[in-house]
Amino acid sequence: MWRTQTSRKGQHILNAVRKYATEPAPLLMPKPAPKSNAIRVMKYFGLGLPVVISGVMGYAWYDHHFRTQYLYSIPYAQDLLANVFPESDEAASAIRTQETEETPTPLEKASILNVQEELAKDATFQKRANEIDPEYLSNQLKVIDGFTVAELIQIQESQSSEIIDGLLIKDADVSSSEKSDTSDQAIPRKKDPNVVEAQQQRRVENEKADNAALENVINKLVANGENLVAETVKAQAEAATSIREHTQILKHAMDDNTSDNFVKDAMWEAVANANKEKEQAILKASERASESKKCVEKLQDLVQEGKANRVTQNNPVILEASKQLNEFLRDLGIVNLQVRQAETEANVIQKYKDLVDKGRKLFQKELESLVPAVKSDVKLSEDELNTLIAHAYRRIEQLQEQIVQLQTVEEQKLIAAHEEQRKEDLKITNSSVNEERQHLREELAAEKSKLEKDYSGKLEIEVRKHLTRQAAAHNDHLKDVLAVQEKNLRTDFHRALQFRILEEKEKFQAEVIGWISRLKGIDAAVDARAESEKLTKSAQNLWLACISLNSAINFGGVNENKEPLRKSVETIVQASGKNPFVEKLTDSFSDTALDEGVATEEQLKDRFYRVSHICHRLGLINTLNASLYKYSISYLHSLVVFDNVVATTDTEEMDLNTLDTFDLLARAKYWMEKGNLDLAVRFMIQLNGEARRAASDWINEAKLFLETKQTANTLTAYASASGLAN
Repeated sequence: MWRTQTSRKGQHILNAVRKYATEPAPLLMPKPAPKSNAIRVMKYFGLGLPVVISGVMGYAWYDHHFRTQYLYSIPYAQDLLANVFPESDEAASAIRTQETEETPTPLEKASILNVQEELAKDATFQKRANEIDPEYLSNQLKVIDGFTVAELIQIQESQSSEIIDGLLIKDADVSSSEKSDTSDQAIPRKKDPNVVEAQQQRRVENEKADNAALENVINKLVANGENLVAETVKAQAEAATSIREHTQILKHAMDDNTSDNFVKDAMWEAVANANKEKEQAILKASERASESKKCVEKLQDLVQEGKANRVTQNNPVILEASKQLNEFLRDLGIVNLQVRQAETEANVIQKYKDLVDKGRKLFQKELESLVPAVKSDVKLSEDELNTLIAHAYRRIEQLQEQIVQLQTVEEQKLIAAHEEQRKEDLKITNSSVNEERQHLREELAAEKSKLEKDYSGKLEIEVRKHLTRQAAAHNDHLKDVLAVQEKNLRTDFHRALQFRILEEKEKFQAEVIGWISRLKGIDAAVDARAESEKLTKSAQNLWLACISLNSAINFGGVNENKEPLRKSVETIVQASGKNPFVEKLTDSFSDTALDEGVATEEQLKDRFYRVSHICHRLGLINTLNASLYKYSISYLHSLVVFDNVVATTDTEEMDLNTLDTFDLLARAKYWMEKGNLDLAVRFMIQLNGEARRAASDWINEAKLFLETKQTANTLTAYASASGLAN
């Protein structure tokens, strides 16, 4: 039968076959003519024939089954054996009874069908024959029909007591059904423990995978949330500080009574700058707060989903994430409260500024209505000045009266303002208390969940121990009861069945084993051989198609050009009979490889030296659109840099952050010369700047070649494994 290994070993085998096929065949030396010696032939014949005859006679005396076959096969053998072994029928029956009691054979199983007919004729065993289940007997006969004669002889010892055990069980079922007046005698089919264990293991692995995925996502979100919340807290604190600074500068500018215009302009310019910084800080804080909110919401949703899922609800990372989520919410609430307080203070100062500006505008309008010349730069006369002074005096008296009135009113307003401020503070306090209460509730819920998990684990262990003890006691009781029943039923039934089995044994030996089992064994062997040849042929075609694909990948097409792989891949799919695994692998081929083909390893190696030479010249160019001076410096630097590769094995660890472009190129060249294209591509991928851009096409083609080669090797390994399995 055809066998194969992996593609590399298969190539070695093919090379060895070619080598031995091309070598000249050795000259065959003529054999010497045999010596004719009649005396020697007669001596061998005279000594060998008695030994063979005596051996056959001795084995016939030892094995009664062989003796029976010998009697049926050779004519007149019965008379010869009767003279050699004179024994009575009682002795033969005693020997057969002893052999049957010690080691029952599959022939006893085969005689059960006719046992039922014989027992039906005999009135003594009529009741016992009616208790035997015909369906069970036919099922036992099917067991014999599936084996050849040699196989029946080999399994004689292992299956000798199955028929008796089965009939005993059926007898017990019939007896119990007669007592309880029920007709249900079906035995439930037990599940295969290997299948159940495999399903359980698969379920445990799936649960572990789900928990691992949840832990990975939650850890990433928590790490991202810590960074975002820290940035948000910092941005909110900066925003609150900017608001307070703007408020202080604005208040100072409004309270300043200096008459110097330059000083006033400088003050209000500082106010404008502070306002601009405040707006930028608020915008930055709002952006950070929005990002933090999204991250916290994602983490919260993920925690809720994990708690709702039966598989992941007991994962300890959920409790840690809940605690971290509460800390995030508490930190964000504190900084938000600080920003709101700063904005409240800023709003008060802004209202005060608006009132001052409004009063100034009203006073300016009054002056313009009294003296129009005030609006222009014309010098005022004495009468106009007196008028302004008189108006100012009257205005001062009015303001004094208004101050007296406003003092009374403002006292009431102050009381109302205090009350309103108290309500606002109470509202803020209640909000903070509610948030803190919610945080405490969530922490208590997380702690409660942890305690419940620990308690449920301990309780489950105790319950399992208790159930194990109960199951063990129940099993022991059932075992004792069944042992007693089996002993009684075996004794009763064996006494009645043994005699009829002995009578029908010889007849079924010649009829069943001689014809039915032999023919069915031959039929099964032919079918198995045909199926094996079919699978072998399919595996050979698949392996040859995979070898063709590997040849197209490794050596290319005509004149070492790229050869499209679509035809080869379609051939593999057809050869596999549209196997799902093969189709899944062929779907992983890229469209570029299928339509255009891939460059061979030799072509990639030739291009590598040109590409590495160009990248070596551009080693110092890390940015695009660099100046000619940088290109010149990079070129001169490449002339004085020599390769110095320290790593000598592909398993040696190194820090890629310490490697520059020249080191990466040197290591890639080193491994390319060693024939390790995979490591060379890995080092080329680490390039950056102009060197990476110059090598991008080669990297893409090399990656395409490695991906395609890896898939092709997988297909070849699958084809080899299919051949080995057949």
